[in-house]
Amino acid sequence: MQVSKDGIERIKLANPLADVVAERGIELKKKGRQLVASCPFHKERTASLNVSSAKGLFHCFGCGASGDVIGFVTKLDKVSFGGALETLARRAGLDLGWLMEEHPRIVQRTPLGALTPPRSSNGDSVSRPSAAGAPLQGAPPAAILSRVVEHYHRTFCEREDAQAYLAKRGLVDRDLLRALKVGYADGSLLKAIPKDGEVRDKLVSLGVITPEGRELLGGCVVVPIPDPLTGQWTNLYGRGMRSPRHCYLPGPLRGVLNFQAARLSPEVILSESILDALSFHQAGIGIAIPIYGVNGVTPDHLDLLKREGVKRVVLALDNDDAGRKGTDALKGKLEAAGIGVRAVSFPEGIKDANELLVSRNGDAGEVFRQLLDAATAASAEPPPLSDAAPSPEPLASPSPPPTPPTSASREKTQKPASDLELARDGVVYHGRVHSLLLGRLRVTVKATKGEALHVDTIDLYASRARTEFAKRASTALSVEAQAVEAALLALLVEAEQQAEAEKTQGEATPAATMSESDRAEALAFLTRGDLVEQVRRDIEALGYVGERTLMLLLYLIAISRKLSDPCSGIVLSGSGAGKSGATEVIERLTPPEDVVLLTRLTPQSLYYTEPGYLDRKLVIVEERFGSIEADYSIRVLQSRKKLIAAAPVKDPQTGNMRTKVFMVEARCAFIEATTASSVNHENATRCFELQMDETEEQTRRIHERQRLMRTERGLALRQEAEAIARRHWNAQRLLEPLPVVIPFADKLSFPSSWMRTRRDHARFLNLIEVSAFLHQYQRERTSDGAIVAALADYAVAYGLAAQVLAETLADVKKPLREAFERIQGLSAKGDGSVSRREIREALGEPDSTVRRWLAELVELEYLELEASKGGQGRSARYRLSDRAPREELLLGLLTPEQLRSKL
Repeated sequence: MQVSKDGIERIKLANPLADVVAERGIELKKKGRQLVASCPFHKERTASLNVSSAKGLFHCFGCGASGDVIGFVTKLDKVSFGGALETLARRAGLDLGWLMEEHPRIVQRTPLGALTPPRSSNGDSVSRPSAAGAPLQGAPPAAILSRVVEHYHRTFCEREDAQAYLAKRGLVDRDLLRALKVGYADGSLLKAIPKDGEVRDKLVSLGVITPEGRELLGGCVVVPIPDPLTGQWTNLYGRGMRSPRHCYLPGPLRGVLNFQAARLSPEVILSESILDALSFHQAGIGIAIPIYGVNGVTPDHLDLLKREGVKRVVLALDNDDAGRKGTDALKGKLEAAGIGVRAVSFPEGIKDANELLVSRNGDAGEVFRQLLDAATAASAEPPPLSDAAPSPEPLASPSPPPTPPTSASREKTQKPASDLELARDGVVYHGRVHSLLLGRLRVTVKATKGEALHVDTIDLYASRARTEFAKRASTALSVEAQAVEAALLALLVEAEQQAEAEKTQGEATPAATMSESDRAEALAFLTRGDLVEQVRRDIEALGYVGERTLMLLLYLIAISRKLSDPCSGIVLSGSGAGKSGATEVIERLTPPEDVVLLTRLTPQSLYYTEPGYLDRKLVIVEERFGSIEADYSIRVLQSRKKLIAAAPVKDPQTGNMRTKVFMVEARCAFIEATTASSVNHENATRCFELQMDETEEQTRRIHERQRLMRTERGLALRQEAEAIARRHWNAQRLLEPLPVVIPFADKLSFPSSWMRTRRDHARFLNLIEVSAFLHQYQRERTSDGAIVAALADYAVAYGLAAQVLAETLADVKKPLREAFERIQGLSAKGDGSVSRREIREALGEPDSTVRRWLAELVELEYLELEASKGGQGRSARYRLSDRAPREELLLGLLTPEQLRSKL
């Protein structure tokens, strides 16, 4: 039998080339995007072996050796192709028999982040086994696997040797093992099932029984692994009792053990193996989640952390070269997902958490907690700065940062809670909560009775700590130790209630729950044939009339936050024109967890934001004056999607100064507003400049709307607004962050007379992409799942660009151009000149604004300032020059009809 192509790919995916090379004692060093090392296949002085982690290939420029991970093992170990496959399969814990061609069910591992397990149709948490002896004919695989778990668990409870094996590993908590349904595969399962038929066939298809008729996990202690969404058993892990064997069911590595920790705590521990995670639990720390080996963070893990809003992760990988390299790799991967990372350093001579548990089983709980307290912060969390170093400037006067909806109800308070007080049996207990994190509830408890007192800081979650406190307090206060312990438990409950109350008060946004009816309504909205027009109608229903082009473009800018290259916009208008109202409507139509509202940014504030705080967010700056100091960092973030800053810091261990590099990566859409008639050229080329309608007609429309909103109909509209906003939130939550392709991009044309159109052209293409992204439920997909833009998307972009980009390319912006047209009318009535007073009265603008506009028109040589005649008090007069602002046209831009005929 031959290993299938999918099986070979599975082996290669499970054995990253760089890890295999490093494990053979070959030191790899980073050089650009490649890793280099001295070639093991020939003698050399200069490193010439290049390893590409992305491609999984190696090449030596000295001897010419090259290939993939299988070729590397074949050449280095001097084994056959089949021998290399066996070596690599054994390294990854794969059953080579299940990778043979006669098993076509083997599938290739889905890339990280792409796999999202489906929810069960009924939402049940755990599939319970049927009654003992009940027939399993026609039962779904989950039900059959549940029966297997029950059988293995009963066997474990009956086998003293299996229990003794775990006891030798320090795992003696019977409640823990019972809760996790730990089992043992002794071969008796084969006798408990029919020799042939549907049940055996399903067990073979699941991989529990091999095609040769043996139990895959025979001789192993078995730990079942649940699906984090449904709670049903989806995988089994086997640990050999008599050999260092690690084995999982064949197929993609699915499931997350102890996924509940991510729902209960904002910080979890990721351990390298299941036994390491159980060691943390044995020590009283219940937030440890195992991964599948040093490179075993699966899509299920990453989806769980994101979905449950986990803020921080403590990495507790093995204390060896592979573990350290895996820690570095995982830091980058988790930080890119917006999760803060710390790393545990095990004591010298201790390899992993289980070895630490075995060596210190007497005081393991305290040792493990000290280990976590000393965990080193990742690079995303800057160390304390010295007095001489510039301190990172926080975001100044921002709105409260939005909390992801699923985590808002789970974030534990980190600040001291209010004092607790309890009186029992003549004893008064005062408690001050210090922390409610990492499975600990540290409280300073002072117990007083008359003049006698006892005080100590303890972890109320630790039974031993409560017992020791009760013993000492009973001696000092002459009370029963049992009564003291009961009082401590009452304090524990009160502390949790206070933390929950404070957390609820501090929630920034409601939980983003979406019922089936909400989902159906959102899908119906996204599949409307007149989706763009419906967006415009909804904006008007929220109270914003007119400005149809500006508001639609702002809505698309907000949507673009989900794309790899988001758009940005600056709203320009005079004071009182409605800039704030426009941004408030867009904010209201955007899910609260995706909005960051700021009133001011200091020069360095963006460089020190938390990982993920700005990524895929809509950032709204109330008034551009508040962000002018951060102009440069905003421009860089818009262009490069990352900020990198180097600052001198003091090393907390040596006290010496060193340079620390801080990096923030974020793809975010910016919307700003300003009363300036124009903005800095560098900013303008990165944003859409949106001029508001300041005509009298628009003012009348606004007045009519304001009056309507005071009527009974207006009351109904305000009540309807909540439903409209929620529909848009749910619709945007359903938009998948997929790439967009424009099949007709090579047929397009764009004005090229101005150098700045190099960026304007890219923004025009962005508009096509955003329209297609919004219509993704109505567009075709490529074989890779990318959204295919349609001609309708080009029509949307053209309709916006014809007005917005044409205005952007004009040397005289809309307010100034409209003012010039009014001045032209005034000058035609007299001798051709007009005074500033006459212009001010005709325009109805403040004198400061009129002075600024006139100065700009004179500088652009559209007006000439006549010298004043006579003495003081004579007014300045202006006369038209022989040229006027040109009407900018997007010459060379195809109309939708022209593009349609061209295709």
